[in-house]
Amino acid sequence: MAETAARTACLGLGTAPFIADYSIDGAPGPVDPAGLLADCVEAGVRYVDTSAHYGEVETLLGAHRPLLERHRARLCVKVGVRDWPQGIDEALVRLDVERVDTVMIHSARGAALRDPRIADVMARVKAAGRSARTGASTYGIDDARYVLEQPWGDAVQTEHSILNPSVARAIGPGKRAGQEIVVRSVLCRGLLTARRHEAPRVGDDEVMTMLERLDALAAAWGFGDLAELAIRFALDSPSVDVVLVGIASLAELKVAMAASARPPLTGRQLDALREFDHSAEDWTHPERWTAVA
Repeated sequence: MAETAARTACLGLGTAPFIADYSIDGAPGPVDPAGLLADCVEAGVRYVDTSAHYGEVETLLGAHRPLLERHRARLCVKVGVRDWPQGIDEALVRLDVERVDTVMIHSARGAALRDPRIADVMARVKAAGRSARTGASTYGIDDARYVLEQPWGDAVQTEHSILNPSVARAIGPGKRAGQEIVVRSVLCRGLLTARRHEAPRVGDDEVMTMLERLDALAAAWGFGDLAELAIRFALDSPSVDVVLVGIASLAELKVAMAASARPPLTGRQLDALREFDHSAEDWTHPERWTAVA
């Protein structure tokens, strides 16, 4: 039976590409970060994800607090395990706010994520009115599922793309009412864009041929390019609430907004894309690329 897209997630801005060398082709980041931020928010992006790991982005967002407040943009701030928990207050100072929508532990894994002290810290953060939601950004099914099982797990952020939809698909059925699943890497750090042609190869000839087939499928379905299809796929994924897209230029913003404006993918289209699920392979996980490139 064809899978249907019963709901659509909202589009969010992932600010990691605001730093240099984030994407597959080592791009330098936006020429005018402040202008691009304004363009994104004014175009309708209402969720902004950031971290102290992204250079001066938190300070940039703080300088544009009136813009974000005027458009009621939700802020998600991620704090690294090494900076936990004092980094929360430090991040809010840089953001020039007393409260954010979501506080997450950044790239939390294994034992660090299971530290029993986290529950107490998260409870105090919410009790103090510093955040409406708490959670963690994770990798893989087990850690993401663990977050959603915790009383403090209001939100989890995880990897998700046409090439690697396994985590959201596995954890979605266990999501409680009010919890959010936020997904990133929907463009696989540029692998699902034209940028891959200007970058060191990820994967073998078979991988490159498969990506060309995806290019052709996007064109046959009337998408502007594969990136637009990849974003639409994420927006239509069951149980996903926020789709973070790394945007480093006005052209990339236009692609994201075009994807958001398109009608949902049909059940037949979603079924056809299942063929491209290679979640078990390292080349679909950008965090592993140094080992496979």
